[in-house]
Order: sequence, then C-alpha cells, then structure tokens
Amino acid sequence: MRYIKYLLFICLCSACVIKQKNVLMIPRREEPGVVKLYFDKNGNLYPTDVHVTPYFFYLENIPGRKKRYSDDYATIESALTKYDSISKFYVSQRYHLPVTDSIKLFKRLQALLKSNAVAKMEQSMRDNNQHQLIVLIHGFNDPTPDAYYFALRKSITEYTKTKPTFVEVYWDGLNALGDYTMLPAIWKYSQHNAAKVGLSLRNVLNAIDTNTQLVFITHSLGSSVATNALFNQTKWDKGFNEILKDKYQSEQIKTLPQKAILLGMIAPAISGVETFRDVNNTVPKDQPLKLNRVIIGYNHYDYAVTKGGLFPHWFGSTALGADADKEVGKTITILNNKNPDVKCDAINFSLSKLGLKDIKKNKQYRQTDHSMIAYQNNEHFPDFLEQVFGK
Repeated sequence: MRYIKYLLFICLCSACVIKQKNVLMIPRREEPGVVKLYFDKNGNLYPTDVHVTPYFFYLENIPGRKKRYSDDYATIESALTKYDSISKFYVSQRYHLPVTDSIKLFKRLQALLKSNAVAKMEQSMRDNNQHQLIVLIHGFNDPTPDAYYFALRKSITEYTKTKPTFVEVYWDGLNALGDYTMLPAIWKYSQHNAAKVGLSLRNVLNAIDTNTQLVFITHSLGSSVATNALFNQTKWDKGFNEILKDKYQSEQIKTLPQKAILLGMIAPAISGVETFRDVNNTVPKDQPLKLNRVIIGYNHYDYAVTKGGLFPHWFGSTALGADADKEVGKTITILNNKNPDVKCDAINFSLSKLGLKDIKKNKQYRQTDHSMIAYQNNEHFPDFLEQVFGK
C-alpha cells in the first residue's frame, strides 16, 4: 500500500506545473475592537497605512527564474533596505523616522509597528472593560480570510455575549494558484513561514498585560503559527532549526507570560505528536506556559488535512486535523503527561450534521470542504465554541 501511495504521488507531481505566489495583504479597513497584524514571509510586520501598497514588496525587478524562492522576494526588509526607494521615503515621512541608514529605518519601523499594535490592543481592552484577546489565525493558501474572520467574530461575540478585543493575523501562507495544495515544493515553504510568523507573533504578544486571557482560534496551518507562538519546536530539520535559532532568535523571544491561554484549532494541518511533545520547551527553560485549554477540531474526510485520504503523515504531517492513526488521542495523551493541568478535548467535524452515527448511510453529510466557512456552517461548530470558551 505504501508503494501504491508513492506512485500515485509521483503521478500527481508529474501532472502539475508547480506554481506559488507570496501573499502580501492590501491593508483592510480599521474596525473598533479589532487589531489587524500583517506579517510577511519572514515574520516582519508591514505598515497598515493604505498608502503603502504591498505590490512594491514583490520586487519583480529581481532577475532570474528563482526570484520567488530568494530571501529578498516579497519582504518588507529587502524593500526598504535594498530595492524600493519610494516606500522607503514614504515610510520615513509617514512615521517620522530618519532615513539616513535604511537598515536602522527598517528596525525602527518594526519597533514602532509593534508598539502601535500593542497600544491598540491595550486601549481596546480598556474601552471594552475586558481583559481578553482573541487571536484569529488563517491557514495556508488563504489570501482573503476576511469573510470568515468577520463570521468568526460574529459567532464568538454572540456566544460569549461580551465585547472582546480581536486580533486578526494576516500572514504569508502562500497561494498555490490552483495547484494541489500539499505538493512538497509549496508546503515546505508555507510551513517555514508559519514558524517564523509564530515567533514574531510571540514577540508582539509578549508586551501585552500579563493579566490578559489569550485565546487562539486557528484554521489549518494557522495552528502552526499559534503553537510556534507558544513554544519552541524541534520537529524541523537541523538546518531550519539553526536558522530559527540564529536569525529569528527563537531562544531569545520569551514564552508568553499571560495568566491564561486557550488554544482552539480547527482542522490543524500539523502533526500533534511531533508538535506537542515540545509543549514545555519554553524560553527560558523554567518559564511556565500557562496553557489552560487545548481543543482539537478534526475531520476524517477533509480533503486538505487528509491529503486526499492518502498522505496525512507525508511531506509535512497534517495528521492531527485528519486524526490519522488516532493522532488526536495520542496528542491528548502527550499533553496530559506533559502538563496535567491542561484541559484537552476534541470535536469531530467529519459529519456536517449532529446526531448521525452510521457513516455509511450518511455519506452525503461527510464534510470534505476544508474552508473555514464550511466548518462554521458545520452543526458541530457551536460545540467547538463551548469547549473553547466554556458555557
């Protein structure tokens, strides 16, 4: 069976011309009670001002066929320090930053964007008289998550009957441009982007008041962004682990200090076992992660996390979202052993309607759609919210 799967994958790859596109978001309209963070593929924040248009960062003037795989492509750092004098001048004028040294300009911009974002979050929580931040993180191949972010905010607000502050994370999860989304050439880059963005998100949230309750709601590979924000992971190959340590300061960015952290993952496109075995890998080592709750929404029929039902463990495991080989149960066991104080539970989204047990007789209700909207329309979604937020 293993060889049959391998042959099928080779046929799939040979039939596809692999395409991908980096995702740089055009900044959205600001809304009360919502803070929007925009990260490029290296995890650097870029300005939310509507006059700074992200297409400058694509740097189409970089020669060669491999420009989209170069370190310089589609990053705010290279735009400001190497190529884009227009954006450099605008950023300097708009944010009142000296432009004599472009590297210092970039670093000062990062510090300013972080402090501005933190100030907005703190002010919103004061205005709403709430010490709760709900962080929404989209997945891979999702360049326009606006509709499901809006629907998620509405569902959560109606369920909790409160006015929480939302943080919408927009990150470069790549766009497959119609190709099969789990091809290794694409999937590897998006997984690496998720790790880098997660570290940057940790750096931002570290500045939030420690009395705040943090709630992460993730979809697909957004779970990797969130878990990398929570703790360091050793599942990467040696070379990428060294890059995270040396270039992205994974061993210097401290573990989140907030009093309570809840994690709700919908169709998580990660390996649960390989990820959560490092849940106590904090910075510094004796800094406890106050993770109170982990809720896993899985689906045996989701075409993306099952990789067509064939490869959930291959080419970057997505086994947790598919519950492949009982990955959900194994993950909960690891979490219970590592930290008995964490409440763990799971919601089965495999069938879109409640109360159905005979899967063979109810094939028409199998949820194969991976989109976040499909999960919100699934009748098990209110159960997921209840498990995350409580009654």
